[in-house]
Amino acid sequence: MSQKNGYFRYFKKETCYPNQKDAMDQIHSALLKREIVLFEGACGTGKTLSALAPSLHVGKQLNKTIIIATNVHQQMVQFIQEARDIKKTNDIKVAVVKGKTKMCPHETDYEECAVKRESTFELMEIERDIHLKKQELKSANENYKISPDPALIALRDELAKELDAANEKVRNLRNHSCDDLYEVLRSDSESFRAWLFTDVRSPEEVNDFAFGQGMCGYELLKRELKHADLVICNYHHILNADIFSTLLGWLDKEPEDVIVILDEAHNIESAARSHSSITITEHTIEKAIAEIEANSDQMPDGGVHNLFRILHNVIKDTYDSRFKFGERGRVGRRWYDMRISDPYERNDIIHARFLRQVKEAGFGDEEKIQKLLTNASEFGAKLDDVYRDQYKKGLSKILKRSHIRYTADFLSSYLVLSSDLRYYPILNVRRDQKDEIYGRIELFTCIPKNVTEPLFDSVFSAILMSATLRPFEMIKTTLGITRDTCEIAYGTSFPYDKRLTIAVSISPLFAKNRDDPQTVETIEQVLLDSIKESTGNVIIFFPSSFEARRYFSKLEPKVDVPVFLDEVGVSSQDVREDFFRIGEKDSKAVLISYIWGTLSEGVDYRDGRGRTVIIVGVGYPALNDRMNAVESAYDHVFGYGSGWEYAVQVPSIRKIRQAMGRVVRSPADFGARILLDGRFLNNSPELFGKFSVFNSFPEDERKEIVDVEPEKVKYSLMNFFMENTN
Repeated sequence: MSQKNGYFRYFKKETCYPNQKDAMDQIHSALLKREIVLFEGACGTGKTLSALAPSLHVGKQLNKTIIIATNVHQQMVQFIQEARDIKKTNDIKVAVVKGKTKMCPHETDYEECAVKRESTFELMEIERDIHLKKQELKSANENYKISPDPALIALRDELAKELDAANEKVRNLRNHSCDDLYEVLRSDSESFRAWLFTDVRSPEEVNDFAFGQGMCGYELLKRELKHADLVICNYHHILNADIFSTLLGWLDKEPEDVIVILDEAHNIESAARSHSSITITEHTIEKAIAEIEANSDQMPDGGVHNLFRILHNVIKDTYDSRFKFGERGRVGRRWYDMRISDPYERNDIIHARFLRQVKEAGFGDEEKIQKLLTNASEFGAKLDDVYRDQYKKGLSKILKRSHIRYTADFLSSYLVLSSDLRYYPILNVRRDQKDEIYGRIELFTCIPKNVTEPLFDSVFSAILMSATLRPFEMIKTTLGITRDTCEIAYGTSFPYDKRLTIAVSISPLFAKNRDDPQTVETIEQVLLDSIKESTGNVIIFFPSSFEARRYFSKLEPKVDVPVFLDEVGVSSQDVREDFFRIGEKDSKAVLISYIWGTLSEGVDYRDGRGRTVIIVGVGYPALNDRMNAVESAYDHVFGYGSGWEYAVQVPSIRKIRQAMGRVVRSPADFGARILLDGRFLNNSPELFGKFSVFNSFPEDERKEIVDVEPEKVKYSLMNFFMENTN
């Protein structure tokens, strides 16, 4: 295969990064064999182009559409830029998609938009009928002039009545249709298509184009997706099964007709989990009960009203009885978790109380209850049709939805899944606008394979890429990838002497000794030394926002450079931009954040925006009931011991590796990475046994970690920066 005719036509850089040609060769071969590609590449590997070039080539050869997705805004911007570079010398059509609500100029929600869309199509259909009837009426009038037949008078009168009725219907529909979509449907798609595909247009550019012509950019774009060779989108377009199916419909493709590229793929599991968890609030159940009462003359109740009342009472009684002393007062406007099921044994008390009470009420077994719920859901679906019709006719100012249907569907799923170890039931409470406490049942998904496994089974091929994807076997296991895979991993190719990685020999920062005065004093001194000796910006990641705030108050008065705190409730983007701006002006600034925040990955601290990064502690995720339930589920599904590794240890190390990657972003860049916890030490497996995390790093990264005593950190940094700034 020559470079001219092969995938290199889509590679628009003058030279390849080290390993990049090898990566593209392997990916190209894997795609032709319909394999799933697992691709870990450090910064400087050129992952995006390495995946795009062979994918576009195979797509053209085999008539496949390429879909590339990320959950990080900065990566979306990079995809658009890469696509623009490729577009300059290649005839590829690219579309960039965002969610409906983000592109709608009126910020209309999804359900209301769907009804408005339906009304708009119906409006245009009736207008076409009106046009035909007017022609018929004109013809009848002309024929009557020629031959005054009484039948023609009757026909003319009937047509006039039909026209009056149709015009009345048009007036009603116009109140609940979308003018922007109406203009799209009337427009010539050729002009927009020509504009769209002459370049790579961002969603904002599409919206500006559409707004200038009184049209809906989302609907304009949607019509043209079937012509695209490459679609750039967000994770939810892929990981939400319904949205993915809709996207495929717009593309006019089946799953086997697409190649999916997922960037930052270490986040797929958590993103899929959020898409598959389901909830119901106490207020929704109350609305369902009221809806049954309002439709009692039509609904074949059979006891559903009482079923819902029992569920509502059980939720309320449960949180009322489980509040400990002073706990009720701590409930605020954010959802607050209350345990209703042991995360290891899954003995859901709401499920048990509900079944006991429905049995006492004479409802019979679960099979009979499920039949009742099915009937209720079917009635709710009919109500949805009625509500839509009322809205379209102008009889209702808002689009109502059937709470009966939602409640019945949730309860049906809940009765089956709350005891399934792959799910975990939680009771949440919070205060409403009247300052009253109300509850919500959440069925939290522990293992989201039900989302990811069908996806990877059905598509033609997929590329999962990240700087922290290993261990590959774990990724395959947790995502349910059973097809043949191509596994590629490259460490950083940047010069070794441009980076320093040290582990500081201090006691492991377990919760029990984190407040030890001597430990706190040692950490504080290491941080002060590191800030002083760094020649540029310093980024410090703590295990939690609490620890970040705590050390901010200690450090900020003692250093003579600006210190910024990334904290919950404050825009991380604003903090980051202030940090960059002040750091550039003053030559140095300090950013204090936490490892599970948004600034530890997906942010490019390039060109000296980050010279030193410090990770304080191992920073495991909060080991709450949710995490314990995930750990338990993995133990159950994949074998005892897998839970800690899959749910806690490896995700934490990935987060740490992501944070370490915030410095040294190019071959000419340089920076220091400091791991401030004894568990990172080379000899920590002998010192701390199972609590050591040293061996959780890939072998090539372990080789770079140098153990340093706390008092010698400043000398290590002094020597490193002296060598790299002269």
